[in-house]
Amino acid sequence: MIELPAGRFRPERTGVARLLPVLVALASGGCSVALPPPDATPTLRYEWSRERYEAEKYSDAIRGFRDLLFREPLHATADSARFLLAQAYLNTGQHLLAANEFRMLATSRPNSVVADDAQFGMCRAYWQLAPSIARDQEYTQRTIESCTRLVEFFPRSDLQPEARSMIEAARQKLAAKQARVGSWYFERKLYESSIIYFESLIQEYPETDVVPEALYRLHEAYMRVGFRAEADAVRQQLLTRFPDSPEARNLGDGKADAAGE
Repeated sequence: MIELPAGRFRPERTGVARLLPVLVALASGGCSVALPPPDATPTLRYEWSRERYEAEKYSDAIRGFRDLLFREPLHATADSARFLLAQAYLNTGQHLLAANEFRMLATSRPNSVVADDAQFGMCRAYWQLAPSIARDQEYTQRTIESCTRLVEFFPRSDLQPEARSMIEAARQKLAAKQARVGSWYFERKLYESSIIYFESLIQEYPETDVVPEALYRLHEAYMRVGFRAEADAVRQQLLTRFPDSPEARNLGDGKADAAGE
């Protein structure tokens, strides 16, 4: 079973809190409006939008941050505004919009104090889009790419452990997908096709949990097509690398050999 990393937004550790001094709450009466007052300064527009973000009025916050970024894209609050805009999209299930805003911040402002948070935001957005194993894994691959960029470009970030954990979980998922396809071919007696998928899995994802099963099925597939030397090599690899696995014990008992004869 794949364990998902517990990546989460923590305002107290992100650079957002370091961008500006503690903001003064707006004194306002009556009902909230859809946008800040037309004559509001950029800082007041940011405060208005952040106040609504913290109150979980995400639709208003999104409109406010977008309005600020359209009017004043270079203002001192812009990095924080874009980060919270992306987070508001993420909190409302708009994952692609969130990923795009996080990407813009991480790539266009790599020296920002929230750049690594934004890069990890991309990881989280794509991971939440990653579907079940039975479906296309484009967003699982994007998760790996986004998290790898954080590892490579932000080596001092304290988000490194979470990014590496998410990479591992995503790779486990891709390996499980490949094993599923290989097994599909094997069960339909299309052994040559199953061999291609199992061999690719073992080479590309050697650290994943499904490798012992893939080696076992690969051994069986080679036996079914009469490639005894290749089957023996796979058997030896399984017994050497995973001697305590159920698959190795089955091979040790000669069950797989019997099945292939």
